[in-house]
Amino acid sequence: MADSFSKNRPLRISTLYAFIFVLLLLVACNKQSSKQANDWPELGPAEKIEPGIAFHQVTIRGAKSSMRIWLYLPDNPAQEKLPCILIAPAGSRLFHGMSLGEGDRPEHLPYVREGFIVAAYELDGPLADSPDDDEIIAAARAFKEADAGVANSSTTLDYLLAKVPAIDRDRIYTAGHSSAATVSLLVAAHNPRVKACVAYAPACDVVGRVGEQLIDILSSDIPGYREFIRRSSPDHMANDLRCPIFLFHADDDSVVPTSEVTSFAETLKKTNSNLTYVRVSRGDHYDSMIDEGIPKAIEWLKGL
Repeated sequence: MADSFSKNRPLRISTLYAFIFVLLLLVACNKQSSKQANDWPELGPAEKIEPGIAFHQVTIRGAKSSMRIWLYLPDNPAQEKLPCILIAPAGSRLFHGMSLGEGDRPEHLPYVREGFIVAAYELDGPLADSPDDDEIIAAARAFKEADAGVANSSTTLDYLLAKVPAIDRDRIYTAGHSSAATVSLLVAAHNPRVKACVAYAPACDVVGRVGEQLIDILSSDIPGYREFIRRSSPDHMANDLRCPIFLFHADDDSVVPTSEVTSFAETLKKTNSNLTYVRVSRGDHYDSMIDEGIPKAIEWLKGL
């Protein structure tokens, strides 16, 4: 593997991708055209995935791609207007998008059980496990064109506000785990309709995690790619994060080092007095979020 990086041999992107996949282990992490309300697809019949929760799947089709939204609604809401949480799927390697899968549901359902509307949305540029070079470039380009998922979240919110009148516009939040926590921070920085952000074990240094070699290669095929990666990294956008932030991390996280998240938190504190940083001692990358992170974040959101 190390020989693949030799200057005396051509470097295939897919080889570098495989190497990065092993290193990162982020196992948790097209701009849509604007539409009028009557252009959006209808919600359609609800599916009962568990008592008290109505589930809808909607596909939004754009000029170049389509994205699915998984919408969860409490059956018997205690209030007329409900808070809403936007959640992207985790598992990306930070330079491409991600599709929704059944493994994402454990992150969604706890909020709905507590009276929140949840909208999980896909990220343009999903990538298969063993892609070739052309697929990698195409996925990276699509992810860039979607502003690292910011466009996907904006389209999702546009749809929700047109089709789900139960949403409280003053309680729209974003949440995510691992690579999706990075997306959550980006969304909060760029969408003023989002009133608070939850980020569990985010990758805060995207440039360092994607790596200079892959950035160089993708930059040769995708104009403006290096600047895109830089501005999609949380450690370069702290000044833009003005809403309340809930940051969560476990000290024994084997994927995202505590030092990376703590350093970002220290930077963020300088410009955002509404930061809550919760550290727990154990639970590793995923279980800590499920067992402690989500319950603590729900309590925090309810207190806003």
